[in-house]
This record gives sequence, structure tokens and C-alpha cells, in this order.
Amino acid sequence: MSFLAPAFLLGLAALAIPVFIHLIQRERKRVIEFPSLMFVRRIPYQSVRRRRIRHWLLLMMRAAAILMIVAAFARPFLRQAAAAAAIAGGSREIVIVLDQSASMGFGDHWHRARDAAHQAVRSLGGDDRGTLVLF
Repeated sequence: MSFLAPAFLLGLAALAIPVFIHLIQRERKRVIEFPSLMFVRRIPYQSVRRRRIRHWLLLMMRAAAILMIVAAFARPFLRQAAAAAAIAGGSREIVIVLDQSASMGFGDHWHRARDAAHQAVRSLGGDDRGTLVLF
């Protein structure tokens, strides 16, 4: 597999953003008011607390979303030889999607789309499967 725009893979550095957000996220502390503080023993304040990552599932989902966006912008594709080897081994499945809204009535858009669909159907072999979707 190769990428049409491998420079976008530098965006993988953005995977550090969710980790950073999780590390700087503060805990909300409850404030309990006492009428008199003379009965409460003074507890030494720890200014440095150990940072831990919480909510691992949320972190992984955010990182996966960034990974998919970066991969989409990098535009992965199979080289022609690999794609031909994948197709040569078996049948094809083709989905033809046709727009049948009023906008296709302008000019010869509908006829050109219908002719392209006919040509795709005619190219199907004996083991191939095709699906037509109208919307």
C-alpha cells in the first residue's frame, strides 16, 4: 500500500493531542464548608501530584478518530500490481449509485449516467455481482 499524499502522515503527531488533554485535565474537588475549622486537623498540601491517564476507552477513541482523519488525508491506495492480483483471484462486486432527482433532468445528465450504468453492467462477468442504488 502507498499514499498519494504522504506528507499528511506528519499529522500523526496530532495523536499526542488527546494524550495531552487527558494529562492536563483537572479533577474537580468537592468543597465542604465547616462552621469552625478549629476541629479539623491541618493536612499537609501536596502540590505535586502524580499524573495518570484516566478513561482509556475515551482516549483510544479520540486517537483512533485522529488516525482515521490523517489516513484519509494521506489517501492510501493499492499499487496496480497488488490490485490486479486481488481482482484476478475472484469475482467482483460493483455498486452503481444513480441520482434520480430533478437536478439530473438538466441537459443530458440522466442519459449519460444511465449509459455509464449500462456499460458497467455489461462489463460484469459470470461470477461478478452488481447492485443498483437509486436515490
